[in-house]
Amino acid sequence: MKKILLALSLSLAAPLVLADQSSATINASTQSPIYTLDDKLVLGRVESVYLNEIEALQGVSFAGKIDTGADTTSMHATNIRVSSSHPQFSHLKDQELMKALVDFDPIDNVDYDDWNAELFAPYSVEVTFTIKHPHTGENVEITRPIEHVGVIRNRTQKEPILRPTIALPMTIAGKTVMTEVNLTDRSQFSAPILIGKTFLDNNAWVYAGYDYLQEQQNAQLIGKKETVEIAGVKQKVSYSLHNNYSALHATNIKIDANKQQVSFDIEDGNGSSESLTRPLVRMLNVSGKKRPMVFIPVETNGAETQYWFVYLTDRSKFNSQLRLGKGTLNRRFMIDTSAAALLANKPKTISSKPKAMQVSGEESLLLDGIELVAEPSLVVKTPLLKVASFEIFDKNGKEWVTYYLTDQNGEAQQFSKPINKTLKVGDSTRPVVFGTFTLYGEKVELPYAIDVLDQDETKDYFIIGQKMSKNGVLINTRTDHLLDSYPLFKAGHIEVAQVEGLSFPVKLDTGADVSSINAQNIKQFEQDGKPMVSFTYQNDLGMEKDFTLEVVDSMKIRAKKGEKPTIRPVVEMQVKLGELEKKIRVNLKDRSRFHYSMILGKNFLKYGAVVGSEHNYILTDKPASEK
Repeated sequence: MKKILLALSLSLAAPLVLADQSSATINASTQSPIYTLDDKLVLGRVESVYLNEIEALQGVSFAGKIDTGADTTSMHATNIRVSSSHPQFSHLKDQELMKALVDFDPIDNVDYDDWNAELFAPYSVEVTFTIKHPHTGENVEITRPIEHVGVIRNRTQKEPILRPTIALPMTIAGKTVMTEVNLTDRSQFSAPILIGKTFLDNNAWVYAGYDYLQEQQNAQLIGKKETVEIAGVKQKVSYSLHNNYSALHATNIKIDANKQQVSFDIEDGNGSSESLTRPLVRMLNVSGKKRPMVFIPVETNGAETQYWFVYLTDRSKFNSQLRLGKGTLNRRFMIDTSAAALLANKPKTISSKPKAMQVSGEESLLLDGIELVAEPSLVVKTPLLKVASFEIFDKNGKEWVTYYLTDQNGEAQQFSKPINKTLKVGDSTRPVVFGTFTLYGEKVELPYAIDVLDQDETKDYFIIGQKMSKNGVLINTRTDHLLDSYPLFKAGHIEVAQVEGLSFPVKLDTGADVSSINAQNIKQFEQDGKPMVSFTYQNDLGMEKDFTLEVVDSMKIRAKKGEKPTIRPVVEMQVKLGELEKKIRVNLKDRSRFHYSMILGKNFLKYGAVVGSEHNYILTDKPASEK
């Protein structure tokens, strides 16, 4: 399906075709929303959220994680206060007040799923809270009547967590929804807003394969050798296609914990410097060290000031002062590999290069039937295959080249090809040949050069050069493996999946990075020099199966404040949902308290599943046990 999404980005009128289901159309307007399906938004896994009803925050975007596994929407807030003017409750505040309300018979006797504003209205409860303006640091105080009290049960705590829930208009891609939102401390998370079912139901589908999908069509082109201005100081820009966060070179970094501010110095390559003070958003752990994160005001060619989210660090050993990570790139840009200094001129969007080839920062491609890891380059022009060695020889008066590639079975395959021409790069000579590539599911003949691996490189790989497409190459970091081709399909929040010979209901959770399965009696050991794990899968349908699998990784799960993080072993399991079948990584966890014994996360859903949070069993039949 990523091929289809790529086509959409190139042709706004292109249809979005669903596998074995009805088709939908894409809004051809440049106005938001760009991507819709069945008259609902199609959201990526992260989108920009606006709180435009709050005057002080109009036009300010907040990162929102889109999570079909979350029943509620939650938002970071501080100074949360709950009070009542009702005579029976006016002497209570905050947690005491909320506990008294949930224990009060007229409320307690109503099923929790039916709690609403009408039920709580007679008790005149108001919630006052603070949201910090991320750009100015201003504390914006907001007061709203309570909708209801959110009751969250945690297996590590005897008492449930009580959170005040309010109603707040939230806007994504031009769609405003009056959303029930619970207020909490989300300072430890990358996104201050978690968008759950109270926004998604009946309003949006979610495609976990993309971040900022709705921002894609308006992405601004950015090229090589870019510079921007911060407080009048020019900063050279570079890119990271793998790191999420952007980094700004800063010295004399001082954090005022009381004022929640950071003061620091920035400088250009010529020694000019400026001192800045910015609101502290949060601290980021970078290689074991805490780095302050701030929004910085960025000027580009006299355009309206943009605010980029960065962490501050010493980058004096690098050539650029500002390195843009995927977070900033996803929100705003696509990289034009053949252009330079685009920010110095009138802004261009991807509509100016409608036929350009789009690739992500992490790719794989088929060359003459061999699958290769591939990556784009801002430097290499002619596409380049890097191999352990090659040999040039003469055949019937024409030069040929021989080299070997390793196939998926680990066997070396020999290739001999006539040389079309040679390129002189430094002291090396690169032969150029033709090969058959499979791109977006179609075969095409293209030229490429051959070079040997560097000393620190061990595996063959391919560099996607600027001339891979005659119309240019754009790097789109919002997703990975854009060169793959697979169909998009609708799926419900709950579906039946086949997992290693078992068939049972699973939850489709776009908020989870990695899929997870219920595992009991987990025992790790070593066998033939390999880390192994044995465990028992169980569910409440009475299914049970013992597994012994190789441990391919481990996951450190972030804990709430005051709790220790947990380490989960990760194994590979074969999973099938509808027509989609993949071997994916699955972490092992005691999920016995949950009805659904497995969640399928982004690492499976990215292969084309568009999830509706309000729907169950779109793709598969509801099992008899659920009826």
